[in-house]
Amino acid sequence: METTRFQGLMLILAFLTSLTVHLLLFSYSQLLSPIVLEMNLTFAEGGFIFSACLLALILLRIPWGILCDRLGFRAAAGLGLVLMGIFGFLRGFAVNYTMLLVFQLSLGVGLSAIMPSLPKLVATWFAHERAGFAVGVSISGFSLGGAIALSATPYLLMAVGTWRNVFYVYGIWTLVLAGSWWCLAREPNETMRLEHKMHSSVSLTRDLATLLKTKQVWLLSGLYLGAATCYDTILLWLPSILMAKGLPNTTAGLVTSMLPFGFLVASLTVGTLSDRVGLRKPFLLILGLLSGLAIYAVGTILGSAEWIFAFIIGFSTIGVLTLVLTIPIELTSSVSLVASAVGLISSIGNIGSFLMPTVVGQIRDLTGSFTLAVLLLAVIGEFMLILSLPITETGRKRKRRKP
Repeated sequence: METTRFQGLMLILAFLTSLTVHLLLFSYSQLLSPIVLEMNLTFAEGGFIFSACLLALILLRIPWGILCDRLGFRAAAGLGLVLMGIFGFLRGFAVNYTMLLVFQLSLGVGLSAIMPSLPKLVATWFAHERAGFAVGVSISGFSLGGAIALSATPYLLMAVGTWRNVFYVYGIWTLVLAGSWWCLAREPNETMRLEHKMHSSVSLTRDLATLLKTKQVWLLSGLYLGAATCYDTILLWLPSILMAKGLPNTTAGLVTSMLPFGFLVASLTVGTLSDRVGLRKPFLLILGLLSGLAIYAVGTILGSAEWIFAFIIGFSTIGVLTLVLTIPIELTSSVSLVASAVGLISSIGNIGSFLMPTVVGQIRDLTGSFTLAVLLLAVIGEFMLILSLPITETGRKRKRRKP
């Protein structure tokens, strides 16, 4: 009973942590205009400040994953939350482009710790039969955090007066959460905590080299790249794509909101269904197929079906992402290196999110339409289906068939 209580507590903390990551990250987009105006920045400079966080994710998730496997998820995520709170708060003190860029990049250092830590938390607290459910709950906060950042930040801005005060409010919330994490979060037992500390740097280097040679890790990296690239890029550009087809701005925004709604539903259902069925691969194949078709449809078909296709994009891409974060927990070669594996997978996977939004913009500038960009994203979506074919099944039913 006590174990179940602590499992529930850890999932609540994980949910609030993932929520806070996207709250800090995407609230910036709603404050971009007043920041650019006050600091006399170009929009390119304002955009690069946001991209600084993504650059940190690409560069630092692998080191954070290694640190998490060595010290445990409590220390890694706790330190990440402290950095997020401090530099999220300090953004409000920035007086010029350089200061804000440094604080935003430092915020990204803290954000980088969270993704490797969440699957590690699940691996240490939950049996494999419930891993999909636990991973889904732990990452479901990302969708709600993004929704709050995009919808509530303008109202908070009106209430507190300046973009600086908004950063102060979100920074204080993060520091409160960091304090709660250090007080309440714990490793499941002392033995496991000591095992983390006993890992020498030599063994970690050897094990990381093993991960780099593991075919499954590269396949999962490709799936993460495809899912994150499609979701993040569509989330950014779908309003413009829909308006180019003749939809009003308000309607285009509402249709786009179906993506995070699909994110939330997928994170709470796909992992759980996969646990119950006992298989991961069939879900990857189906969701990969749906994602590419839905992307192509939402960019070409007119009418009310756009709402459904937008939901399917969010549901299918994040459904894939949920399973990609679950499978490393079940791979026998990386059970003790879950955070390192996820750090590697997510670091590679975020390269597409960093580059593709710019590529789509360039295609639009060169061709005068989004048609080729939509087709490219649809191909990336369908490529997830191809990458899923050689994936090794890790669900419990596959294991039962082993002699």
